[in-house]
Amino acid sequence: MPNRRQVLWRVGFFAALAALYGVLFLLVCRTGFYDVTGAHNDRVFSADDVYFVTSFFSQTMDTSARIIKHPLLIVFGCLFTRIEGLLLGTISMEHHYMLIVMTQICVGWLCVAVLDRILEEQYGLDTGRALLMCGIFGLSFSTLFYILVGESYIYSALILLLTFYFARRQNLPVTVALGILAAGITITNGALWAAIVVCSSGTVRRKLTTLALGGGGFCGVMALTPMRAFFFTKLIPGALGSANSFSDHFSPLGVVRRVFFAFFGSTSFYLDTMDQSAFGDFVGDAVTFLPSAPIPIVAAGLAWAGLLAWSVWKYRRSPLLWAPLAVLGCNLFLHGALQYGLKEAFLYSLHHLPAQVCIAALPLAPDAGGKERRAATWGLAAYAVCLVILNLPGYQSLAQYLSK
Repeated sequence: MPNRRQVLWRVGFFAALAALYGVLFLLVCRTGFYDVTGAHNDRVFSADDVYFVTSFFSQTMDTSARIIKHPLLIVFGCLFTRIEGLLLGTISMEHHYMLIVMTQICVGWLCVAVLDRILEEQYGLDTGRALLMCGIFGLSFSTLFYILVGESYIYSALILLLTFYFARRQNLPVTVALGILAAGITITNGALWAAIVVCSSGTVRRKLTTLALGGGGFCGVMALTPMRAFFFTKLIPGALGSANSFSDHFSPLGVVRRVFFAFFGSTSFYLDTMDQSAFGDFVGDAVTFLPSAPIPIVAAGLAWAGLLAWSVWKYRRSPLLWAPLAVLGCNLFLHGALQYGLKEAFLYSLHHLPAQVCIAALPLAPDAGGKERRAATWGLAAYAVCLVILNLPGYQSLAQYLSK
């Protein structure tokens, strides 16, 4: 049983996190960002927020090709908007966007709460060290961005974190349900869910049963939705078309540079930017990241990547490593080796940041050596401070852009 001090630390941390998210939301509201009249997609870091809040979250079901990528999220968005209409009547699109973001803030807060349970119950971290890692996740730029901007990624992060937790506990019904939701929110996350299942504890027979029930359950749920004919007939052609449209062809050195900044830079930090979209559109009316950053941020990113590499080597035999490493590896293969979406890879940060945090937490576990544990704690505490201090200039620049 946790003692009174641990409970107070946890309550204080999550209350402060909720307050921070609330304050940031109010600050963004004041910029007018949520008024999407005349706004376009890709205005901030390639996010399709305008389409997300006007077509996914709409009284009428979206019938575009995006059904292939986000089938059940579109259903959820439609139900959300219809219930919103029943309860509140007709409201402005700006207030509609705000309600969606309030939901995403709650989802982001839940992500941190689930991560805390994973780290304390399954990794054995004490409360202080678990909350340190929760702070790193909760204060990372990609987490803050995707709770405050309409997109699918914070939902994906929650489902993946829950899968880490329940797959390791061998809870078959919940894990199967999470598989249906993972693929339904973002279809490629079905592969990440499967990787977690395969690399978590349990017999081979149990894992195969979970995979079969999850895959079959998703197909069964999709067969009950209004978009079933379109989804099943267009899935493979649509996937191939998306791969052709969004795959890049950078040189090997270009890939290494972009992978470093996308996976170990912009997940946590505000990098250098350009005033156009990733594909060169909307010059002067968009902002996106460049594969570069000030030296202190590069140093912090290298330190984080180094810690991950060292943890992977040091704890290569630990079952706690395998599932998050599989998720990180799948993302590196898709967005790095295959270069799918590499030009705008910041979009996919929350598909692998939870896995990175779990890997980085391994040196904080009780079975780590005393000196190693202390060094990792101080190093990660310094990294958490960097998340606040080094990002301040970027946040100021972003606030100025949003207020234009």
